[in-house]
Amino acid sequence: MIEPSPQPEPPLEPQAGPAPELSVVVVSYGSRADLERLLPTLFAQGLEVEVLVVDNRPGDGTTDWLRVAYPSIRVIPRPDNPGYAGGNNTGITAARGHYILILNPDTELHPKALKTLLEAIQTHPQALIGAKLLNPDGTVNAAGNQMHYSGITTCRGLNQPAERYRGLEPVPLLSGAALIATKETLLGLGGFDEDYWMYLEDTDLSLRARLRGHPLFCANDALITHHYRLGMSPKKFYHLERNRLLTLFKVYQGRTLRRMAPALLLTELATWGFALLKGPEYLAERWRGYAWLYRHRLRIRQKRAEVQQTRAIPDEALLEGSLTHLPFEQLTNPHLAGLLDRLTGPLYTLLRPRPDRSGLRGVA
Repeated sequence: MIEPSPQPEPPLEPQAGPAPELSVVVVSYGSRADLERLLPTLFAQGLEVEVLVVDNRPGDGTTDWLRVAYPSIRVIPRPDNPGYAGGNNTGITAARGHYILILNPDTELHPKALKTLLEAIQTHPQALIGAKLLNPDGTVNAAGNQMHYSGITTCRGLNQPAERYRGLEPVPLLSGAALIATKETLLGLGGFDEDYWMYLEDTDLSLRARLRGHPLFCANDALITHHYRLGMSPKKFYHLERNRLLTLFKVYQGRTLRRMAPALLLTELATWGFALLKGPEYLAERWRGYAWLYRHRLRIRQKRAEVQQTRAIPDEALLEGSLTHLPFEQLTNPHLAGLLDRLTGPLYTLLRPRPDRSGLRGVA
């Protein structure tokens, strides 16, 4: 989350002139090739915007190139590399716009995407709103995100026809690849939790926003191509699993976690089985995630208390629409995925917790 901290370089001087209506924050890490594709589509939107690029790897020449090719862009070097979460927080803090669009560098805006997002947030200023992300072939990459109740997050509508999702619709979670909100809302939520570094920081932000009563929408008519390739590595597995458990510990009430214990144990067995199949590196990263959570247990407990104190809705509302089937199809071949789903799906349905309706602020 956004906290005062020493910056590695002096802050940029305040910009002259009136504050812009919209600021776009892009975090770069060796992303020059992506930015060369993104920025022309951003400036072709026909809107006056402030663009900030937070460069988490300034030594690779991206900062120098931006200052020559796009002198209007505010470049903020972060050689300490605070991750995607920390980089975005840097941009959010520095942005002058009333509205802020968080945007991945590996995206490409379709015509009127920015206008559609801006009109949506102007109509729903208390909301956080995402774009419909497309794969390069035109199918859906994500029309918002969705979560299995044990914390595993997947792209909503992945690989489905794009025309299946239209208009402005409520969604359980947003993708951090493209989301817009007021600066006031993002600062009020504390920005992204920088302990996540990367992966699931958008899930955490979405859930904390919902707990405070902020609606989440996907503006399906705002089209953005996301040049993202689904894959897994030991380091990504570490962050996904560590951050999944961190999210559960922070967000769910104690009584919900106790009722969820059998389902969480089943998920732990499933993820350990996946690590075993992938080999020693994955097993080591799974242990490393547990070790990190234990070392930081006091800080996690403090964050949990802060989240629970701000909640305005019970866990029952968070669990509405959550998945009871794990995304095996994204991890293995269709035949094995089908078998695993038939084995675990009924169990997850049976073990799904039924939170109490009484009390909104209990932290038991």
